[in-house]
Amino acid sequence: MSENQNVSEQLPSNAKLFSILSYVGIFWLLGLLISPEKTSPFVRSHVNNGIIISIMECIPFVGWVCGIICAIMGIIAAAKTQYFTIPVIGDKIKIVK
Repeated sequence: MSENQNVSEQLPSNAKLFSILSYVGIFWLLGLLISPEKTSPFVRSHVNNGIIISIMECIPFVGWVCGIICAIMGIIAAAKTQYFTIPVIGDKIKIVK
């Protein structure tokens, strides 16, 4: 999915909330485990980004800074019901399909 693409699919009631929470620590687990949001491609895309950011933040300083910047960009995109791809690595790594 390209960045800034609005969602045209019918989203579950709390999809936007779980997409936003995906960027806050390990709260991406909620979007991964709670039904019916876990089947939504929109939520799964943001959960995938949240997992990548969590892994990225294990790298001191550079990972922290990049992780915070990507998390803020992801939260803004999720709030606008838009897909977001992490720059450089986001389209290459798919943990949640």
